[in-house]
Amino acid sequence: MINARDFRVKRDDLQSTKIVEKTYSNQLLDDQVLLEIDHFSITSNNITYGVVGTKMNYWDFFPTDSDYGIIPAWGFANVLKSQHPNVKAGERFYGYYPMSSHLLVNVDKVSQMGFVDQSEHRQKLPPVYNFYSNVQTDPSFTPDTEELNSIYRPLFITSFLIEAHLVKEKFYSASYIIITSASSKTAQALASLLAHRKERNDLQFHLVGLTSPKNTKFVSDLGWYDQVISYDFIDQLKINKKAIVIDFAGNYNTQVELQSLLTENLVYNCLVGIADWKNLNGNDPKFQKGTFFFAPTYAVQFQELWGRSEFMKKVGVTWKQFSDEVYSMISINEYDGFQELEKLYLDMLNGRIDPQIGNIVKLSHKDS
Repeated sequence: MINARDFRVKRDDLQSTKIVEKTYSNQLLDDQVLLEIDHFSITSNNITYGVVGTKMNYWDFFPTDSDYGIIPAWGFANVLKSQHPNVKAGERFYGYYPMSSHLLVNVDKVSQMGFVDQSEHRQKLPPVYNFYSNVQTDPSFTPDTEELNSIYRPLFITSFLIEAHLVKEKFYSASYIIITSASSKTAQALASLLAHRKERNDLQFHLVGLTSPKNTKFVSDLGWYDQVISYDFIDQLKINKKAIVIDFAGNYNTQVELQSLLTENLVYNCLVGIADWKNLNGNDPKFQKGTFFFAPTYAVQFQELWGRSEFMKKVGVTWKQFSDEVYSMISINEYDGFQELEKLYLDMLNGRIDPQIGNIVKLSHKDS
C-alpha cells in the first residue's frame, strides 16, 4: 500500500480544515496512473474555488465522501506508477491537482503534449481542467520557471481570455477600463496585457486600478495602470464617458459605488473573482448584477475561433512576455508540508497576504 494525505476544507465553513490519511493500492488497473504531487501554488484564486465550490462544481474534481472537500490547485507532479503504455514512471506533468500528496487518474488521449484524465466523475466537468501537460514537450516549462508557472499561468490564461474578449468586442467603445483588486495576480496579468496592447496599437482607453490603501504604492510601481486609486477614494473618479469594470474583488459595496458613479456609462460590468469573499452581499435596491466571466467557456470559444494550435501560440507568445516582465517583480516563498500548507491557506483565506509574494507549497519533502 502507498500512504497518502489530503488537505480538506469544510464545504460550508472554509475556516475549518483537517488532514486526512489514506492509502492507494500498489496494483493499478489498466490505464490508471498514480501521480505524486511535488508542488502547487496558492493564490486568492484558490479561495474563489472554495467559496463557489458548490455552485460551480469545484468540489467535484477531487470528490470525498464527507462534508470536507478538497480545493483544487495548479502545480506539478511526477508519475509514481503507471499502467498506461504511453505514460512512463518518472515523467512530470503540469495541471490541476488536489491539495494532496497523490492523485490517481484514468489516462486517455495521450499525445506528445500530455494526456486527459478520463475518470468518470470528471467527464461532466470543463475539459480545460482535465488536461495534464508533459513538461518535457512544452517549451514554456523549464526548471527555473516552474514555480512562476504554478503561480501565474492559470491566472494569466484567464486574463488572456478577458483581453481577447474585450478586443473581439472592440472594448465596447469604452474610454475607461477599471480593474478592482488591482494588486491580485490575475489583475496584474490583465493590466500588463492591456497596457502593452494600448502602447502597441496606440489605443486611447484610460486604465484605472482600484486597490486597498496598503497596496497603492505596489500597484503604482507596476507601471501598467494610468491611474491607481484606493477604495476609500472611488469618488475621485470623475467619468462622463463609457467605462468597463473588470471586477476581481466581488465586494458588494464597491460594486454599488461604481454603478452609482458610472450609471449609464457602465457598458460592461465583468465579474471574474471574489477576492473579498466576506463582503459579497448587500441589499441596496439600485444594485444590478454584472456578467459573470467563466474562463473555460471562453477558452472553448476562442479555440474554435482560432484553432487550438493558434490559440496555444497566442497564449505562449504573450505568456513569455509577461513572465519575463513579472519575474523580477515578485518574490517566491516556499512552504513545506501539510502543517505549513494549513497556515498559508488560512492566511490567504483571511486576507493576510502580500501581493509582492508568490506562494508555493511543496509536499514531497516531508509529511507525505
